[in-house]
Amino acid sequence: MKMKELEAATGVGRETIRYYIREGLLPEPVRPKRNVAAYGREHVKRLNLIRKLQQERHLPLSVIRTIVTSDTGGPAGGFEALIGLEVAMGPLLAEGRNLAPKKLADVVKDTGLGLDEIRTFAGIGLIQIDKRDGGEWLNQRNVRIMEIIAQTRADGFTPDIGYTAESYAFYPQLVELLARRAVVGFYSRLGDKLDQPAAAKLAVDGIRTLSEMVPLILIDRIVRMVEKVSESGVLPTEEDEV
Repeated sequence: MKMKELEAATGVGRETIRYYIREGLLPEPVRPKRNVAAYGREHVKRLNLIRKLQQERHLPLSVIRTIVTSDTGGPAGGFEALIGLEVAMGPLLAEGRNLAPKKLADVVKDTGLGLDEIRTFAGIGLIQIDKRDGGEWLNQRNVRIMEIIAQTRADGFTPDIGYTAESYAFYPQLVELLARRAVVGFYSRLGDKLDQPAAAKLAVDGIRTLSEMVPLILIDRIVRMVEKVSESGVLPTEEDEV
């Protein structure tokens, strides 16, 4: 098909299509003659998938490129069965627990943390405040994070010795990298190999494994680093290579 037909079939403009080709999100068209480009069903499927990943999953193009061009992910269309995977994962993650969101004002009241401080935690990406029904809410995972922060304050990690909200900014940055690699790796390896229920179970099992393994790795690294400081008497800087 010609460019005009591809635009009509997908609703994507030609400049965007050309940009995707330049950025490696779309394969080059077949060129039977000079100045003639022919597009096929693969281009339609790929463009539809890119739009879904952008509009429904809000993934950046850098992540989408990894997904749609993965050597292990199979054809791009294989990911369509996994759109909405988080909905299927929800009941498995809940395990009967109450996962209802909580009003931000109630979190302030229950934790003793200031409203402005909680907003700062949201600003650095540690939590996310959801706005709906005319109010502000935290999901239960974010509520628990704020409860943990409140507990660390009670333990002595207080702002007056430097443990301000801003001092936690590097945690979401590190976790974002870990989460991005885990998600991209999962989608790119899975492709169309499992249906959505099986994929949801595998994803939840993987989350549980990570939630147990990563803290142990962190504790081990901290202990080893403390031992090294004790032996050398030299404190590493944040810029030191890991």
